[in-house]
Amino acid sequence: MNSIISAHNLSKWYGEVIGLNSFELPISPGITGIVGPNGAGKTTFFKLVMGLLKPSKGRISVFGERSWKNPQLHAKMGFCPDYDNLPNDVTGKDFLRLIGALYGIDRNHVDKRITEVARIVGMENALGRNIGGYSKGMRQRVKVAASMLHDPELLILDEPLAGTDPLVRGDLIALIKSLHGEHGHHIVVSSHILQEIERITQEVALIYKGRAVAFGNISEIRDLIDKHPHHILIKGDRVRTLAKRLLDQPYTVSVTLMEEGEGCIVEVREPNAFFEFLPSLVTELACNINEMYSLDAGLEAVFEYLVEGK
Repeated sequence: MNSIISAHNLSKWYGEVIGLNSFELPISPGITGIVGPNGAGKTTFFKLVMGLLKPSKGRISVFGERSWKNPQLHAKMGFCPDYDNLPNDVTGKDFLRLIGALYGIDRNHVDKRITEVARIVGMENALGRNIGGYSKGMRQRVKVAASMLHDPELLILDEPLAGTDPLVRGDLIALIKSLHGEHGHHIVVSSHILQEIERITQEVALIYKGRAVAFGNISEIRDLIDKHPHHILIKGDRVRTLAKRLLDQPYTVSVTLMEEGEGCIVEVREPNAFFEFLPSLVTELACNINEMYSLDAGLEAVFEYLVEGK
């Protein structure tokens, strides 16, 4: 199987608002991370995969089948949403029993399945407690448990790490990896933080403004990030001399002096090469650097660069 999910020329409009625009993305078996800022289109894509939305244009297929109005296919998928609307006044076990009934799991087998899933996600000791008393991490676990109760082939996890502290985040990352490695589920997981996804998988897609702007191994994605032009602010003494020498470097695009000569902004094509070269030049010129940082090192700048390049 080459792709478990395939989106071709996929678009979704909400009136005049564009959720996805000519979206192209193949997703292979295993674990794939979807990274993008809030509003990029991640949740819209997931709802189209799940058959919860009808495409305005184009095609979305899962396991080779169209997702819209395909209940047999929907039974092969489990969805863990980013929002939390869990009932606080019922126990975790009763909530999962309700989910089991909605999935059509036989009443004689549902408790056994709940026990199995609770063990997998690490919430065996919380089943008898009301959900209202759960921690943020435990609420995420019961949501994951609900999504996999019917033993789907594909799990779609929308921002499962959002709002969790570092310890809980580490536990959830280990859980997500085990769901594929030990239990055989294909997983698509989203985040707006690339470093989180890097800890889960090597296969990543970047989504921005309704488009898939990059897809591949994390090393390929990192190469794209490293190659995007950076604007670097440098403040210190002898800045004019430094700026003149920087203009002679092959990876320097431009140098702009700030007012009163207190600093300069350097646009570079290869930031890694720039940062490796700069210390020797500063030492040679006997400059004192008081402040230096990238003005656009965040993912937003990378996304804008990738969109402009398409």
